[in-house]
Amino acid sequence: MSDDHLTHLDDAGRARMIDVGAKPITHRVAVAGGRLQTTAEVIALVRADGLPKADVLATARIAGIAGAKKTNELIPLAHLLPLDGVTVDFDLGTDSIEIRASVSVTARTGVEMEALTAVALAGLTLHDMIKAVDPAAVLGDIKLISKSGGKRGNWHRDASVVEPFETTPSSTPHRGRAVVIVSSTGAAGGSRNDTTGPLIVDWLVGHGFTPDPVTVTPDAAIATAIQAALSTQPAVLLTTGGTGIHPQDRTPEATRAVLD
Repeated sequence: MSDDHLTHLDDAGRARMIDVGAKPITHRVAVAGGRLQTTAEVIALVRADGLPKADVLATARIAGIAGAKKTNELIPLAHLLPLDGVTVDFDLGTDSIEIRASVSVTARTGVEMEALTAVALAGLTLHDMIKAVDPAAVLGDIKLISKSGGKRGNWHRDASVVEPFETTPSSTPHRGRAVVIVSSTGAAGGSRNDTTGPLIVDWLVGHGFTPDPVTVTPDAAIATAIQAALSTQPAVLLTTGGTGIHPQDRTPEATRAVLD
């Protein structure tokens, strides 16, 4: 955009922490990703929980969440934000681990750096956990995937376009709180990465809803997750997944039970 400028620099070119006090408070979500390139041997050990340092994915997930919460301490000009939610997921490939973090906040500034920091800290922790087996592992391809909220609206890396939806607090009517439930045994267990939940959250934000952090549940627990979500009385509840032919794929049945 022609009017873009580096807001973290003052007129003399000195670094500053920008004043966001006049910005409207909006719900903002940022999704970032990265990759740890390693070996097939390491991936097999991670799947079997056979590395010298056990609980690899669980430890890396906690590190990523902690990194998002401490971003203002690590990035000098980042603001301290009251995060609404942080999720960190992993997808095990043949010789790599894909990392994905989603961070949400209701505030005057975005959480892109928090999402990127979550990916970086999770990846560094993975590196630490596997270095005894593969010291040559490479952490890279850390990037912002999407963001929503604020005056610049929705941005997706694949589309490389901005879809503005909110320039003032009242330009998009607020339609209430939303809940998104992803029914996926693999994603709940950390063996695959959920990509649909964050996309649904972006869509909801763009249409005036305030989504809770995405709930990822095993297929067999979808009925319990739906009941728990409905007990909080959201304006809308959306589910994705759990609609296959496996006996545990019971989303239609769990949904039908609560319809009126």
